[in-house]
This record gives sequence, C-alpha cells and structure tokens, in this order.
Amino acid sequence: MTRTPSIGRRIRRLGVVTSIAGLVLGGALVTAGPASAATTCAPTWSASTAYSGGASVSTGSTNYTANWWTQGDDPATHSGATGSGQPWTSAGSCTPASTGGGGTGGGGTGGGTGGGTGTGATTGTLFSPYKDVTVNLNWNTNVMQTAITGSTIPVAGGSSSLATKVPKLRALSLAFATGTCGSENWGGVAGDAFAKANVPALDAAGVDYVVSTGGAAGSFKCTSGAAMNAFIARYASPHLVGIDFDIESGQSAADIRSLVSSAAAAQAQYPKLRFSFTLATLAASNGSFAGLNSTGDTTVTAIKASGLTNYTINLMTMDFGGASSAVCVVTNGACDMGASTVQAVKNLQHTYGTPSNKIEVTPMIGVNDVVSNVFTLADVDTVSAYARANALAGVHYWSLDRDTPCAQSTASATCSSRPDAALSYTNRFLTALGK
Repeated sequence: MTRTPSIGRRIRRLGVVTSIAGLVLGGALVTAGPASAATTCAPTWSASTAYSGGASVSTGSTNYTANWWTQGDDPATHSGATGSGQPWTSAGSCTPASTGGGGTGGGGTGGGTGGGTGTGATTGTLFSPYKDVTVNLNWNTNVMQTAITGSTIPVAGGSSSLATKVPKLRALSLAFATGTCGSENWGGVAGDAFAKANVPALDAAGVDYVVSTGGAAGSFKCTSGAAMNAFIARYASPHLVGIDFDIESGQSAADIRSLVSSAAAAQAQYPKLRFSFTLATLAASNGSFAGLNSTGDTTVTAIKASGLTNYTINLMTMDFGGASSAVCVVTNGACDMGASTVQAVKNLQHTYGTPSNKIEVTPMIGVNDVVSNVFTLADVDTVSAYARANALAGVHYWSLDRDTPCAQSTASATCSSRPDAALSYTNRFLTALGK
C-alpha cells in the first residue's frame, strides 16, 4: 500500500512443499457422477475440493471433466485434450444455472455450487484494515498471524485469535496476491495453499474479507473473464465481499485495461462482489484539483469504458510529500492528513464525476514514509465523519500490524511510530464509523 516497497511489502518466502495428505485436507473427495447437461454449467470448480476422475466442474462458461484425481489444479489453466497430460479436459461451453437472484453465499464455500455466486456482499461503508499477510505469517502452516496485541496469535480460528479479541472488527483486506490470476502467490505462498490455510477460518469466524492484489512491490495481471472467475472461486465463501486491485507497479496501460475487462466479465458470475481499484493520489488544495497520476487516470478511464458496474475507486491518501497546497491541505506548516483525505475525494469527484458511494479511502496510520506526513487519531475522526456524512463506499487503513506503538521516528511495517496504545486506530475507527 505504501509507496515505499520496503515498508510492509517485503516479499520473502521459504520453500512451499505440498503433500498428498495436505491436499486432501479441507475438501471432500468428489466422485464421478452423471455429467451435466451440455447447456448447463456443472458446479463451479473449487481449489479446496478433491475431484476423482470423471468429475464435472465449470469455470466461467465452460464445463470440464477430470481425467484423474486432482485438487488445486485450475481447469482454466490446466486443461487439454485426453492424453495431453493435463488433469482436466474441456467438455464444451455451458450456461450458468439460475441462482435465484444472485445468491449471497447460500451457505456454500470455496466458490459455491450455484453458478459461482457463493460470495457475500457489502452494504454501507465497509471498514476493513489491510492485513499484510507476510507480517507474522506462520511460514510452516501458511496461517495468517498478528502480534498486534503483544503476542503472536492467529488472525482467525481458535479462542485466542484476533477475531475473538476484537469482535467488532468484522472485515479485513488481505494483501497482497501477486503474479497472474490462477498462478498467483502471497509473498511466495501459492494461492491455493494460502486459501486452504485461511479462508475456512475466516469464514467460520464470520469475518468478511477482501482479496487484495498487486501493491507497491508487485503486480497482478489477468487476461480473461474465465481466468478471473477461477481466481475468485479459489477464495470464495459467504464472507468474501470484494476483490481489490492495488495498481502501483509493473502494469502497462494494456495490462490495466485487460484487468478491468476481466473484472467486468466476472461480474456476471459474481454479481454481488465488489471490485475496488486502489490508486495513489495527491490532494491539491490550490484549486488545481490535482489527484490521480497517469496510472490512476488510465485505470478510471478503462473502468468508464467497460461494462463494470459494481466497482469503487479506493484512494491511497498517504505520502503526499512536503507540505504544499499543490499536494495537500496545509495546516500549521504540515499536511493535514485528515483534511487532505477529504480533499482527495473532492478532487476525484471534480475531475471524474465519481459519486461518493463509489469512493473509498485508505490512509496510512501514524508516521508515513514521508515522515512529516502523520495520520493521527484526530484524523480518524475527520475522515470517519466525512465518510458517514457522504456515504463513502469504504474506509480502510494501512496496515493492521502497524496499529501498535513504538518509539522509532520513521515508518515501520510493525508499528505506527506513535505512542498510541495497541489497537487505538482500529477501535477509534470502529467507534467513529458507528460499527
């Protein structure tokens, strides 16, 4: 999220070894059954389910048949003619079955079985702090952890998890999946392994989550609706409420347009899912309305030209630079981070006509990479009041593991560089937003 890759974005990885025993965990073995009618899509493929030879699944608008026992091999990227050595063979195009109004989970997990719409949905202003999954990750089990409370505990799962200690925190944005959809990784952990280790626990704990991709230290690309559908299915549960594209690094204009197009195609199968585009911004207060850079402009232009309707623009209101009305709202010789966040929203509305209910904001709590940019608890109140009064789509912050005090004067991945007590920002946002 932060523009300095070294803060909160360290891509580090130990070797990931997957065993047959590990593959079987977390999903029932699906045996071969009668093939679906040629014009009706079979149940949506799930990364957490084991399939035996002859099993029928679908991704996007294509049915596939398993050639042998398989789990975690996405049919969209692992299919071929019989004898090709691929675990799946295409059984032709299909029409998704009726979902009875789009479905918002219906109790299905791992991508659902009702045409792939087994996800949740959001209402009102979504509050979901970003969780850098690589910070305190258990590299042996791939389970997300945090030390925000003073000891290392799971984010979800078990009586000692963060979900039980902060019960009002009902949503998180998981950062970051990088690479190509279908073969993405989380700081080196394969997408399927990460999903198996964390999605069931989040779902069972009733914690909504957004899958965030890209970031300052990596990029995410996807070139088709079918591939995007398969990517979403890997993380789907009734508590998956959004897919976030943090577009900062390594994507060309063509890559961005392709990503937007893939999301637009996927909304047919996932009509309740929100697609957010997280973009760097300035907050000029000198009348120029300067905000998004050329990458942001390319992204918004691509969205407007696409058929994507359930989208939001998430503004990274952080690291504005030295105090100047050309980049922020200046108060007492410093960038006023709360007022500047509000100004960034107004600049986006002025330039692109984006309505408030399609705008989200993500400040960086405490000391930013630009050390003179400091987001305080008072700024939480300013941003939250504006968000509530104007019905913003979402308020987030970078990042969960930083919501604890430390004495250092520069930005850290594991503390706010402020004296505020652990979880001060989280609890202040929850109160100010009326959660």
